Amino acid sequence: MENRRENGAGTDGSARLGVLIPAYEPGRGLSGLVRRLSEAGLPVVVVNDGSSAAAEPVFQELGAAVVLRHKKNRGKGRALKTGIAYMAAQGFEGVVTADADGQHSPEDILRVAEALSASATQLVLGTRDVSRMPPRSKTGNGLTRVLFRLLYGVRLRDTQTGLRGIPLTERSLPGLLELPGEGYEYEMEMLAQSAALFPAGVEAVEIQTIYSEDSDAVSHFRPFRDGMRIYAVLFRRFPRFLLSSLLAFLVDYLAFNLLYYLVLGRSVPAAVLARVISGTVNYNVNRHMVFGGAYHLGGYLKILLPILLADCGLIYLLVDCLGLPAFLIKPLVDGGLYAVSFVSQNRMAQGERRRPDVLSGRPRQC
Repeated sequence: MENRRENGAGTDGSARLGVLIPAYEPGRGLSGLVRRLSEAGLPVVVVNDGSSAAAEPVFQELGAAVVLRHKKNRGKGRALKTGIAYMAAQGFEGVVTADADGQHSPEDILRVAEALSASATQLVLGTRDVSRMPPRSKTGNGLTRVLFRLLYGVRLRDTQTGLRGIPLTERSLPGLLELPGEGYEYEMEMLAQSAALFPAGVEAVEIQTIYSEDSDAVSHFRPFRDGMRIYAVLFRRFPRFLLSSLLAFLVDYLAFNLLYYLVLGRSVPAAVLARVISGTVNYNVNRHMVFGGAYHLGGYLKILLPILLADCGLIYLLVDCLGLPAFLIKPLVDGGLYAVSFVSQNRMAQGERRRPDVLSGRPRQC
């Protein structure tokens, strides 16, 4: 709790920082957290996200904290956007977001603030020990970590932490305010778009893993509904990719059968020519309708060529060597390669938005 700051500004002229806490029906512990942060010299902004009148005494006990209010509950994502917009307008150059449910200690909040102050353009994640979480939280966090690494090629130890140090720069601020998501999915959107928002990367700071009966009672996370929204962020490109792939498959399947049965009579040349035709269609649709401008031909070809080799090898083995019917084997082989293609192209599209090692996720002790 040392290293006191006045008005959130470091004595060495470092960035002006503050703490942002979205709160919906908070418990009594919120006032103690705010008091200790204020005593440490960190300004605190609390967003009352449409809490009932029964919670009003808690907000009245927050002392020097600025309290912003939503007339009705609009979700954690909207509360974060409201707070970020306010703090940016007040001249803050970075915010540390913390939860109101008692899961973040003042010491850990200050450590994340120190890390953000030391590198004012990186996103800082307060990373918990997932092995010490309750079973429900451990399972959900573990699944999102695996999916995030698979789809984005980034290893993060804690994808659901609410303790984050967020730089407010000319590059990041507009994106933070425009990110989709009004609820808990907003935080996953921030990670999914972090390469574009925070080109300096992501840093991990180890924090305590705090779960108590009080924090469980205050938490408003709904595992099924909120969880589905989080997974929808991870797979947001999948529906359009599915349509693009179905179109490419139809083109490929038609071209293959025409070339194999009517022109060439040989499976491998027919598969190669059909894949070139369908790949041209697939690339253009993916670039303009699925992944956007960061998607480019060089990366696509690096993915297409290994898949083409695998496709031809399996077709040759199953059709030419084993004599199985080509019209049946072709869709089975393509279906098996579909998931590999989606994961590879999604990771490639994200990778083109960042330089190497931007999202390191390296743990740091402050």
